[in-house]
Amino acid sequence: MTNKRESAANVLTVLILFFSISFMVYCGGEPEEGELIIRAEDITRADSTLTADVLSIADTLIRAVSDTLTEPDSVTTLTPDISASDSTSATETDSIECPWERIAVQINGSIYASLQDRAAEPDILGAHIVRCMWWDSDPWNGMNAGDSLYVLIGETGRENQVIALRYVPREGTSNEAFSVYSFKMSGDNYPSHYYSDGTEVMKQLNFMPITTFEEMTGPCGEPRGDHYHTGVDYKAPAGTPVRTCRGGSVTRVNWNQDYNGFCVEIGIGSGYTEIFLHLQGVAEGIRVGTIVEKGVIVGYVGNTGVTSTAAHIHYQINDENGNPIDPYLFYSSHRRRLSPSDMAAFNTFRDRCDAWLRVIPE
Repeated sequence: MTNKRESAANVLTVLILFFSISFMVYCGGEPEEGELIIRAEDITRADSTLTADVLSIADTLIRAVSDTLTEPDSVTTLTPDISASDSTSATETDSIECPWERIAVQINGSIYASLQDRAAEPDILGAHIVRCMWWDSDPWNGMNAGDSLYVLIGETGRENQVIALRYVPREGTSNEAFSVYSFKMSGDNYPSHYYSDGTEVMKQLNFMPITTFEEMTGPCGEPRGDHYHTGVDYKAPAGTPVRTCRGGSVTRVNWNQDYNGFCVEIGIGSGYTEIFLHLQGVAEGIRVGTIVEKGVIVGYVGNTGVTSTAAHIHYQINDENGNPIDPYLFYSSHRRRLSPSDMAAFNTFRDRCDAWLRVIPE
């Protein structure tokens, strides 16, 4: 009886904390120069120890109320697998209605094709799911018929609305199961996705071209119709400063502008160049022949060029023959980890999501 009372008290405490702090949430505008989400210049190790922030913890706890959530009668019905052990018991989880849409799908063909009858906008949801998977798997060619995806979808504070995702490969294949969770690290402007142990899914270059961004929305080598993506796309608010990652001499400015939008190319040594496309504008003083040091602002995030559909920066590395190289292969990169203070809130959030993801279709 005592354990049940303590469990009920813990659930009540979490909910009280969420509703109390939800009234304090601050909605900011475009980021200022000093407002950071990603501080790759300052973070050289993956074991970041940022100070806990009460608002970010509340933001990542259970969002019990949201005006944008799908109505219950339109949510895919799933049945919890109560046989698996978890720090959040099946009985406790069943007593709290899942505030997000839940989808379970078995892969048959591509992820996008498998979602056709399970989501209102399968192509958009498919893109969001792929972004959660491409770092350590091949979501385009590496899925097997019979693999399963369990997804929680809702408001995350950014474009990608995958609250949590669990991938379960078909038995007998070489793929490994994993889960990811949307969580906002203390000090960040946006949530990111993290594995169960608090390691960030996304890798960051040891020096990033921008210090504030919402998400990496396109990796180098991503299939795009009849071609492959030649750089890396980072979605960020228009006007966010863009910096050179290596420094060098400006070799081109605003070439092929209809396609590239405002753009800058910098020779970084040994015939290699770094390229910035779709800028809102080029920074003052940036012209052919200008020598810039590492970290100098060369332009600002924009949405220019006929191929751009949202504010972002396309960052590309070319070799001496003009062939694109994945920046994540050219530069060193690392993954951040949640600090111990963030892990307490993350564990609560993760365990609740796990209980709702541990499901099978009816």
